Amino acid sequence: MKNKIKSNLWLYFSLVVFALILVSASGIALILLIATYFDIIPKEGGTVYLIIFIALFIAIISSGISSIVGKKFLQPIIELRKSMKRVAQGDFSVQIEEKEAAGEVQELYSDFNLMVRELSGIETLRNDFISNVSHEFKTPIATIQGYIQLLQNKNITEEERDSYYKRIFEGNQQLATLTDNILKLTKLETQSIGYEEKDFRLDEQIREVLLFLQPKWEKMNVNLNIQLDKIIYSGSEELLYQVWLNLFENAIKYNKENGDIVVNLQDDKWNILVEVSDAGIGIEERNYGKIFEKFYQEDNSRKTSGNGLGLSLAQKIVELHQGTIGVKSKKELGTTFTITLPKQISSSL
Repeated sequence: MKNKIKSNLWLYFSLVVFALILVSASGIALILLIATYFDIIPKEGGTVYLIIFIALFIAIISSGISSIVGKKFLQPIIELRKSMKRVAQGDFSVQIEEKEAAGEVQELYSDFNLMVRELSGIETLRNDFISNVSHEFKTPIATIQGYIQLLQNKNITEEERDSYYKRIFEGNQQLATLTDNILKLTKLETQSIGYEEKDFRLDEQIREVLLFLQPKWEKMNVNLNIQLDKIIYSGSEELLYQVWLNLFENAIKYNKENGDIVVNLQDDKWNILVEVSDAGIGIEERNYGKIFEKFYQEDNSRKTSGNGLGLSLAQKIVELHQGTIGVKSKKELGTTFTITLPKQISSSL
């Protein structure tokens, strides 16, 4: 599009210059004919008058045409420059009127307006991100500070002291997890990173994650129903470990006492399917798309631990493997996440 605009503008300027010369030459010829015909210019010694008259005429015509050219072609550029300066100063509300501009300039204005709207959206997301990060950091920090103040009291019991230390440790772990997730998510979003692809046993990896989380699901007396096909998958072992870790932690955290968790790993003709189901609190259907947004939590009361980054991180990793992640849920009955991974990943990664 840029080449088209550039070439057409040069064509317009060339036509204007050609028209300027043609009009000037035709005007001069016409004036000379008329002046000679009516004896306006003396035949003897009239050369000086003719030159002066022609110079004045050309100056007037050139000034008029230059004014028209400047208004038609240079004014839109000036308007665009002023608007770009406002955007550079952080004003993303700028929009240039497109209807009054010429065809190619109108396209340029349209692209500029689209760019500003996109920048405005990015700025809004950035501000929301900073606000959410500040809130997420503020909560555990305030918790740690509160319990440190309580520990200054020399009259507390040993049991209370141990409880306070435990709360401080949990707050520290929450901060560490939040920082780690933010760094991972930022890396996935801002860098066109690939990954070290290797063959590994996907079913063994899922078992490894479940064993790692055993203290948590045993504490809630959760029943596991695991059906895993033996599958060798080629991908990032490190990144996919994070996907299963986030999904299983959510299945435990939002489950009920004595609830069930079902994990299925199936190998079909073209894809690998992983289903993780729980019998927990469930998700409202209208919030299906929101749960993959950064910092979103279905439980707005924040009674459950977490920072709302796990599913967003999992989605990015699955998409990096050219897969998909979907959710189905019923309130108070449970949730099922389905991950589809293609067996053959495009070499463009």
